[in-house]
Amino acid sequence: MESLNEAKETRDLIGRCLTGDRQAAVTFQDLYGELIYGYPIRVYRVPPDEAGDFYVFAFDRGRIFRRVRTFEGRAPFRAYLLGFVLDDLVLEWKRGVREIETVSLESLGELPDPSSTDRTQQEGEFSIMDLDQSAMRELLNELSTPKAVVMKLLYVEDHEFDPTEVRYLSQVSGNAIPEVMDRIEELRSTVREREAGLKKMEDALDAVQAWIQLYERRIQRINEDLAALPPTAGAAEKLRDERGQLLRKIERRRAQRTKLLAQSQRRKVTAPYKEIAAILNTSIGNIGSQIARLRRELMTKVSDSSGGSRATASDTMDARS
Repeated sequence: MESLNEAKETRDLIGRCLTGDRQAAVTFQDLYGELIYGYPIRVYRVPPDEAGDFYVFAFDRGRIFRRVRTFEGRAPFRAYLLGFVLDDLVLEWKRGVREIETVSLESLGELPDPSSTDRTQQEGEFSIMDLDQSAMRELLNELSTPKAVVMKLLYVEDHEFDPTEVRYLSQVSGNAIPEVMDRIEELRSTVREREAGLKKMEDALDAVQAWIQLYERRIQRINEDLAALPPTAGAAEKLRDERGQLLRKIERRRAQRTKLLAQSQRRKVTAPYKEIAAILNTSIGNIGSQIARLRRELMTKVSDSSGGSRATASDTMDARS
């Protein structure tokens, strides 16, 4: 059992996190981030990249801090996390994933345009893909070098690194500049491989949809033939059997289509957190936390900018009227 002082310090830390104290949140992540990140990997065999998504989910809008606010110190805090908090949190996260996987066919609509499959994100999540390159460069120029480097590594295919950023990477990684450049190129290769995987998934979606359409056309012809035959005819019975088989095939293909579509929408064509962490010589949990904060910061900048633009346009219209 934790000492009374240790339990009190932990409760005080949680209290500060609940008030939005950023330094307290960083301290909490330093103490327990690896435990939180590693839990779904060890218990549910979740891939490391998806564990990074869980880590972001856990800290999003202080979710985990609200879960641990009832900690009283009757057991060590790490045991409390493992025994009373993390399992429920992982299951909540996984339920959110399953809701995407089991969405009905009727709600899916048409297949996405392959040219615009830009990775469905959680509601409110910022994406560089939402901005053109010039707008994104302006935003990154407003960030400090460490912050800009993290975002450029995440979307490494879209951005180059200036000399200051390369020197920073060399400093934090402990690697010489030529090695830093090699690792950036390796990261770009990884992203290109992911993009190729997404393209294969889109091709599979097209193939599944083609099979569905083929079966549906055949069923339409069967229905036309049945309308011209007596219901008790032997040929009619064979056609009805064939129609039943085709309907079962369509059902299986639609289930396959739903699964593929959900996978393609969740697939992230960004650099893996694990490899970004390796380049920056830090933990995956720390990278997940940094990216979550940076997305919120950039979203705020975009919202403020668009709000200002709308206000300016409104003022102009008022002046003209």
